[in-house]
Amino acid sequence: MATQHTEFSISDKNQLLKLLHENGRALEYANHELRADKELVLYAVKQKGRALKFASAELSGDFECVLAAVTQNGKALEYASHELKSNLEIVSAAVKDNGSTLVFANEELKSNQRVVLAAVTQNGGALKFAADNLRSDYELVLAAVKLKGRALEFAAEELRADKSIVLAAVAENDWAFAYASDELRADKDFALQIVALKGRALEYASAELKADPELVLAAAVEYQWALDHADLKLMTNRDFILAAVKLHGLALEYASENLRADREIVLTAIEENPEALVYASSDLRAEFAKRLAIKLDK
Repeated sequence: MATQHTEFSISDKNQLLKLLHENGRALEYANHELRADKELVLYAVKQKGRALKFASAELSGDFECVLAAVTQNGKALEYASHELKSNLEIVSAAVKDNGSTLVFANEELKSNQRVVLAAVTQNGGALKFAADNLRSDYELVLAAVKLKGRALEFAAEELRADKSIVLAAVAENDWAFAYASDELRADKDFALQIVALKGRALEYASAELKADPELVLAAAVEYQWALDHADLKLMTNRDFILAAVKLHGLALEYASENLRADREIVLTAIEENPEALVYASSDLRAEFAKRLAIKLDK
């Protein structure tokens, strides 16, 4: 566990204590004898848990030293002995501080529901390191995605097809919809619920639904720029574009060239947002700019 250093090493305990008082990582510069001094190592890891990296092999397997280290910084579990990476109390303390440290636990504890639940409660992404059997655990996966929606990526296939799990994930992060099952991403009724929560999630709906005017407009209600993710065919659909500019005048940007020259559409857009005029055809832009200027003069 100990790292060798060629520049210098400290052999004086009092000198090292002074340095450790300022920074626990100073244990890095101790000689072999002082790295095996339990009093010094405890002092170091209570300040800087990852200083356990520089403890002797014997002390990296010492329960008291390792518990102090992982309590201060869960990532110190990386430097614990193999035996203590299998210890329930040690690993539980580590994941409560930093859920991602589950990656350093032994395989048995990655299958322990209590340990993994503690890990994903602290960091939903820790689901990535859970054993396969727990990625199918409804309670555990729900806890994970509520904290980090994109943890849905690591859920079992059947839970990525579970509507309540997916809704919880998207509520936390619209990108999570990318990890929902193909069936759910193609389910219009469900997709309507999703875009009502996060309109930007339209990006991850099926290609067919991205061409559905009702769904795209529903997404645009929640997220102004949802049309970024819509099928281009919709941009030539007059009824669709007219409805879109009623919601957000700047949606005129997405309209086809012909529709940017449509008087009703342009007028509707600039009534909702005068700045939309910049996207009108040159003829209508000049005409309406003049009208607006006259109106302002009055």
